[in-house]
Amino acid sequence: MDKQSLIIIGAGAAGLMSARTLSGKYNITILEASSSSGGRIRSKQLSHSSKIIEAGPEFIHGHQKLTLQLLKEAGISYVAVEGKMYRKDMNQLVEQTEMIEGWDQLLKQMKKVKTDMTMRDFLDQYFGEEKHADLRRYATNYTEGFDLADVNKASVQSLYKEWSNEEEENFRIPSGYSSLINFLKEDIEKKGVRILTNHIARQIDWEPNNITVYTANEQKFYAEKIIITIPVSILRKAGDKSSINFTPPLDNYIKAAGDIGAGNVVKVSLLFHLRFWKEDAGFIFSDEIFPTWWTQLPDTIPLLTGWAGGIKAKEMSDQTDKEILEKAILSLASIFTITPQEVKNNLKESFVFNWKQEQGIEMAYTYSTLATSSARKLLDTSIDNTIFFAGEALYDGASPGTVEAALVSGKKVAEMILD
Repeated sequence: MDKQSLIIIGAGAAGLMSARTLSGKYNITILEASSSSGGRIRSKQLSHSSKIIEAGPEFIHGHQKLTLQLLKEAGISYVAVEGKMYRKDMNQLVEQTEMIEGWDQLLKQMKKVKTDMTMRDFLDQYFGEEKHADLRRYATNYTEGFDLADVNKASVQSLYKEWSNEEEENFRIPSGYSSLINFLKEDIEKKGVRILTNHIARQIDWEPNNITVYTANEQKFYAEKIIITIPVSILRKAGDKSSINFTPPLDNYIKAAGDIGAGNVVKVSLLFHLRFWKEDAGFIFSDEIFPTWWTQLPDTIPLLTGWAGGIKAKEMSDQTDKEILEKAILSLASIFTITPQEVKNNLKESFVFNWKQEQGIEMAYTYSTLATSSARKLLDTSIDNTIFFAGEALYDGASPGTVEAALVSGKKVAEMILD
């Protein structure tokens, strides 16, 4: 009996994991809009060093089961993140050994919330007094900076689920997350999966067990089933020239994609001639435009990565790379009480990653709004056992980790098809 054909839109972690699970059971074609696989996973090598930097995901947040399993299978090493945390406070850097005072009280109150509400309403209702001003600011910055979430929309119950399950130990992959992508790509290609890059899906005509995909380069592809793994920031724009048009339309599913929060980030990686920060510094926090910085410990390379999410990212999203780099330099000068010129004179190489401007992506990673739980339930169901959705946005686990989320979602939808 001939194998059925399956099309996967997107060669990111979710698409590749779906293909790996289904390879050998379907004739699979992956259509990828960009020139390479990996989606938001992009590892780059520095010009002046063999060191790899990450444009997108960088950390493994805790013991992420599927990610670590795949790394072991691929023989890819990973290392624990080291270094102390410092915070700029009253014009000096002080070691931060624990979360802000009152954090445990905040988590206890979040746990008690029975009817979900936004983080903004929660803070106003339970921590609105002046004595909680610092805690409110810290919680807001953490929501926007770590989760890339809008406090006016973010679900308290979802944030509690994640924050209460965070692990202290984090890891990174010295060879880059792209080494994992390359492992998955090579593995599925050996099994007959066809990956076509620079193929932008523009139109999908469908009926049960009958799919036709039209691409921007005027090609047609046919299959019995399709898995769509494009970011929700693109899916929600169905019908727009930058997204996919469905015939017949999938209005409920497109609306559901819009009910999942799409967070943005601006990230910079700066290689210096000489280190000007404490040798044991792992993370540095402040209230600057780029509030969060980290080193590469245990690697001692003089490299700092800056991270600005939430409102700060939104404000910079339409600026040029040169303007963003200038803000990063000003932030570092303020944090370390040196002049911007001193930072520039020491700078050897710089990279700016503005994910809002990445065509076909337009976001960093998702967060949960009050409507997200229902949206995920809908997007997790197939349409006539013909159209399926997968991706980081559909993950509803407790632990943070965008790559793990994408891998788990891709495997889950493949198992749904097999069942």
